[in-house]
Amino acid sequence: MTLRAVNNGRVVTREGVIEGGSVVLEGDRIAGISPRAERSGETLDAGGRYVLPGMVDLHTDAIEKQLAPRPSVEFPEALAFLEMDRLFAASGVTTGFHGVSPMNGRSRGIERGRRLCGMVARFGGEGLVRHELHLRCELPQEEAVRAVEDVLRGGVVRIVSLMDHTPGQGQFRDLEWFRRYWSGDGADEEQIAAALAEAKEGDHGLAMDRAERVARAAKEHGAVLASHDDDSEERVETLARLGVEISEFPVNAASAHRAKELGIAVSMGAPNVVRGRSSGGNLSARGAAASGFLDALCSDYHPPSMLQAAFGLAREKLLALPDAVALVTSGPARAVGMDDRGELGEGALADLILVGERLGLPAVTHTIVGGTVVSETGTGNAR
Repeated sequence: MTLRAVNNGRVVTREGVIEGGSVVLEGDRIAGISPRAERSGETLDAGGRYVLPGMVDLHTDAIEKQLAPRPSVEFPEALAFLEMDRLFAASGVTTGFHGVSPMNGRSRGIERGRRLCGMVARFGGEGLVRHELHLRCELPQEEAVRAVEDVLRGGVVRIVSLMDHTPGQGQFRDLEWFRRYWSGDGADEEQIAAALAEAKEGDHGLAMDRAERVARAAKEHGAVLASHDDDSEERVETLARLGVEISEFPVNAASAHRAKELGIAVSMGAPNVVRGRSSGGNLSARGAAASGFLDALCSDYHPPSMLQAAFGLAREKLLALPDAVALVTSGPARAVGMDDRGELGEGALADLILVGERLGLPAVTHTIVGGTVVSETGTGNAR
C-alpha cells in the first residue's frame, strides 16, 4: 500500500533538521514537508526517528560475493540477486549500483563478469529497491576492454569506470600490499608472479588508447565516465580531458583537490570512514570530508557502512548532519545526473528511510521506495 505521509519525524533536509515534521507523499513522489502531521490516507508514525532520503550507492562489489562467496563455490543467480536486494533494502540503500568487473585474474573472469551484468539487467526491475549497473574496466587487459565495449552497447550501464590495478601504481604502489590483497582475494603465487611480470612489460600508451576507446563508447551509450584510484594531478588532468565526471577513491589529497578544481565529483568508500583508514593506507575519507574534497560516499564492498559513515562524520563534528547525509544521498545522485532522488524535496521520488538506534548505532528501521514500505527491520529506539 502506498503511504500518504510519514509523520512525527526528525526530517533531515539539506537546510537542517525539522523536529516533528511530516513528509507528505503523493503516489510515488514527495509532495512536500509539513510541520504538522498529515491525517488523511495511510500514514506511518516515525516516532521521533530520523527521516532521511533513501541512500544512493554508486559502487558496491558485494554482489560478487553473493554469487561466489568462495573461489570454488557459486550459487544460483536469482538467489544472489535476492540476497543483494535484501541487503540494500535493510541497509537503507534505495538506489544501488552494482560494480561488475569483466576481467581476468584472481577469482574473477571475463565470462563471470558478463553473467553478472546480465543478471543485474535481467532482475533489476524486480527488486525491492532500484538497481543500476556500474561497469568497471581494467585497461591493461584488451579482452576486458572488449567485453566492456560489448556490454555498453546493450544500453544498460549507468557508470563505467577506468581502472588500472597494475602493481606499482594507483592503490598498489606498495608491492607488499599488492601481494597481501591479491592473496586474500584468492590469487595463488603463480598469478601474483604473472601480474608482477606483466606490470614490468606494460605499455602506458596502449592503456591510454584503450581509455579513449572506452570513453567514446561511454559517451555514445549514455554512461557516466569515472576514473579509479587516481594517484597524481597529472593523471586526473589527463582523464578529465577524456570526459571523466567522477574520481573514485583518489589515493592522495593532491589528486582529490585537483579533481575538485576541475569540477569532477570525488567519491570515496564509506568503510574508509567507519574504519578510520583505507585498507591500503591511502587518503583518509574522514580527512577528505573535513577538507571539503568529498562529494559522495559509496559502500565499496559493505553497504551497511554508508549509514554508519554519515552519522559518524556528524557525531565526530567533522560535518553537520545534513552535510554528512548529503554524502550518501544527494551527492552521489547529482554525480550521475539523477536529479529526481537524494533529497526530501517536492517532486522527488518518494524514496526515504527511517533511522533509529540499536546497540548504540544508527539503524534503519523502515525503507520506503516509491511511497511503499519495502523493508521493516525492527522498531529501534528514537535517537
